[in-house]
Amino acid sequence: MEDENKRYEEARKIAKNKVSFIRHFITYIFVLIVLAVINNVTSRAYQWWLWVALFWGIGVFFNFLSAFIFKGGGLKKLEDDLVRREMKRIGAEKDEK
Repeated sequence: MEDENKRYEEARKIAKNKVSFIRHFITYIFVLIVLAVINNVTSRAYQWWLWVALFWGIGVFFNFLSAFIFKGGGLKKLEDDLVRREMKRIGAEKDEK
């Protein structure tokens, strides 16, 4: 039962990351459309909104990798290992007292 709960929580975190990415991407597209319209209404000479698209797009790309490619692996495993170590350390400290 505990193993099933653990798998459920892991699946829930992965799903949460995917939903978070989708929200981030939709916000990115919406804001870029608004900025492009503002830029083109005020001045067509310099397309400054493309800089926002580029740098924010890099963040969106890494968010995508985290949500769909690595799916909680990589740094997630490191985090889980560190949590387990700390729990053992805390347990050992309580046993000593």
